Amino acid sequence: MNFLSKSKIPFLLPASLLILLVFVLRLYRLDFQSIWWDEGHSIQMASAPITQIPTLPGMDVHPPGFFATLGLWAGSFAALSPFYVAYAQEVRMYAMVTFFATASVYFLWRLLFGTGKSAQAGRRAGGQVGRGAGEQGRYVVVVLLLLYVFLTTLALYTHYFTLFLLAFENLVWLVWIFSARQSTVNGQRSAVSGHSSFVTRHSSFVLWAFSQAGILLFFAPQLFLAARQIGDYANPNLQPPGLLYYIVHNWQACTLGLTFDSANAQPYLWALVAILLLGLSLVIRPLSFANSQIRKFANSQIRHSLFLTAWLIIPLTLYFIVLQQRPSYEPRYMMLATPALFLLFGLAFSAKGWISNLLGVATAIILLAGLGSYYSNEAFFKDDAEGVTQWLAAETTPDDIVYVDVPHPFHYYAERISAPTRYLFVDIHTAADTLNQEALGKNRLYWITWWGSDTDPRGLISYLLRKQAGPPTAEKQFRGYRVEQYTLAGQSFSLPDDLPSVEINFDNVLLLDGLAYSKILSPGEAGWVTLHFTQLSPTDINYKISLRLRAPDGRLLAQVDKPILNDRHFQTAAWPIEDPALNQAVNVYTLPLNEPDYRGPLTLEAVVYNAATGDSIAAYNVSTTNDDFVSAQIGEITVKSEE
Repeated sequence: MNFLSKSKIPFLLPASLLILLVFVLRLYRLDFQSIWWDEGHSIQMASAPITQIPTLPGMDVHPPGFFATLGLWAGSFAALSPFYVAYAQEVRMYAMVTFFATASVYFLWRLLFGTGKSAQAGRRAGGQVGRGAGEQGRYVVVVLLLLYVFLTTLALYTHYFTLFLLAFENLVWLVWIFSARQSTVNGQRSAVSGHSSFVTRHSSFVLWAFSQAGILLFFAPQLFLAARQIGDYANPNLQPPGLLYYIVHNWQACTLGLTFDSANAQPYLWALVAILLLGLSLVIRPLSFANSQIRKFANSQIRHSLFLTAWLIIPLTLYFIVLQQRPSYEPRYMMLATPALFLLFGLAFSAKGWISNLLGVATAIILLAGLGSYYSNEAFFKDDAEGVTQWLAAETTPDDIVYVDVPHPFHYYAERISAPTRYLFVDIHTAADTLNQEALGKNRLYWITWWGSDTDPRGLISYLLRKQAGPPTAEKQFRGYRVEQYTLAGQSFSLPDDLPSVEINFDNVLLLDGLAYSKILSPGEAGWVTLHFTQLSPTDINYKISLRLRAPDGRLLAQVDKPILNDRHFQTAAWPIEDPALNQAVNVYTLPLNEPDYRGPLTLEAVVYNAATGDSIAAYNVSTTNDDFVSAQIGEITVKSEE
C-alpha cells in the first residue's frame, strides 16, 4: 500500500514545519506561570492508584479517562490559536477531548461519506454492503465503524460534554440514513455523499444502531457515576449567560483568546467574521459557472461547509440551552467543537487565487496578535500560587500555621513551606473548634484566600481571626490570592452558638430571630455581629443585607454589604422552604470603623434589599432610622475611651 503518493510529497515539508511550529509554541514558556486550582486537582487525582481514580471523593465533574492516562490553512490557524496553546499548556483534559472528538468526527465522516480508499472499495464492491459487496468493502466499513465507536467512547470518558457532540453526530447519522433510503428508492447516487451509497436503507439503520449500542456498552461502567456527578453538580448562585454575551465571548475565546483585552477586541472579532464569510463566498461562487464539473465541486464545498457549521453550532446551542437550567459557563467546555471552526477557515481559503491567500494571511496575523497577548498580558496570567509559596517559605517558621481556602494547587508546593500548611474546609458549625485544635498555641496564622473560592463566602474565618487576634498584622496581595497574617492571642476562637432571640420581620420573607454583637469596643477595634435568619415564605429574589454603624449625628462610620447565605452557600432564591436545614442560616460580619479615633455610642442598623435592583424591603417590629421603615435599628454599641 503506497501511503506517499506523488501528489502528497509536495505537502510533506510544509506539514512537517507546521507540526514543528505547533510543538515549539506549546513548549515556549511552558513553566513561566504557576499551576492553578484545576491543574492542582488534576495532579492530585492522577497521583492516586488508577483503580481508585473513578471513585475518589475529590473527583470533579469529569469522567476519569483523562486522569488515567483541511489543509495547511486549518492546521496553521489551530497552531496559532491562543485557545489551543493555552490548554495545551494546562494539566487538564480539554486538549485530549478535542483530539478524541476530532478523531471521532473524522472517522464518522469517512464511514458515512467515504473518501479515498473507502469510497473506491465501496464502488468496486458494487456500492452496497447488503447486496453482495466484496470483502474489501465490508472490511473498510467494519474498521471505520469500530474506530468511530472506540474514539467516541474515549471522548466520553474524557469529558461528559461529548454528549453534545454525539447529538451532532446522530443528526448526521439521521441525514445519512434518509439519504441512503432516497438513493435506494430512486436508484440514484447519494445526495449527501456524492458517490454511490455503501448500504441499503436497512443496513444503514443497522450500522447506526450498532455504533450507538457499542458506545453505550463501552461507556456502561461509567454510567452510574456519570449520572451521580452530573446530577449533583449544581450551583444556584451562578447566573446563565445572555445569548449575545455567549456568542461574542465564545467567538473571542475560539479566535483571539480570552487573554486579549475585550475592550479592544471588537474590531478584530468583526474582521474575522467578515474574512470567514468572504472566504466562504469565494468557495461557493463557482455555483454560477456554466461548467458542470465546477458546479459539482462548489456543491461539495457547500456540503462540507454545512457539515462543519453543524459540528460547531449544534454543541454550542445545546450547551447554551443546558446553561439556562444548570449555569456553569466556561468556553473551554466546548473546545471539542472548535476544530470545526478552524476547518471552516481552512475551507474558506481553499479557493485558488491571491484573494484567498491574502485573507488567510490576515487571519494568521490576527491570531498571532491574540497569541502575543497570551504570552505577554500579565493581567490574564494564571493565579500565582508559586509566588505565594515562595513568599511563605521565606516568611514562616515551624511555630506558625498556614491555612488555604482551596485544596489545590498548594499541596503541590506545600513542602517548600516550613510551617504546617493545610486546606481548611469551612463549616460554620465546626470551624472554631478546628482552629482551637490546630492553631491555638501557634505564633502566627496565615489565611490564604483564592479569588474563585466558594469555601468561605460568609467570611467566617476572617471573622473568627479578627475576633480573637484583632486586625491582620500584615496583608499581601498576589495574582489571584490574598494573604492575611495574624499574630495570635492566647484566647480561644469562638462563634456564638446560642444567639439571644429577637423577632425582626423583613417584609414577611425573612425573619431575623437571633442576634449577637460586640457591645463594647476599644478604640480602633472592629465590631463583630452574628445574625440568624429564617425564611418565612418562598421567594425568587436574592437578598443582601447592609449592616451599618451610625453615629448620633448621622455619620456612617462602618458599613458592610453581603448576600444572605445558608449552609450550602445558597442565596435566598434557592432556599427550600420545606427543608429546615436549609431554610435558615447563621451569617457573620466584621465592621471596622472608618474613623479609628472615634469615641462614643453607635447605632447598629440592618437593611435588607434586593441584590439585583437595590430596592430595600420593609422592617417590622423594630425602630427604624428617621422612620424610613427599612433601616432597622437592631443594637447599640459603645466605643470606650482609652483608660
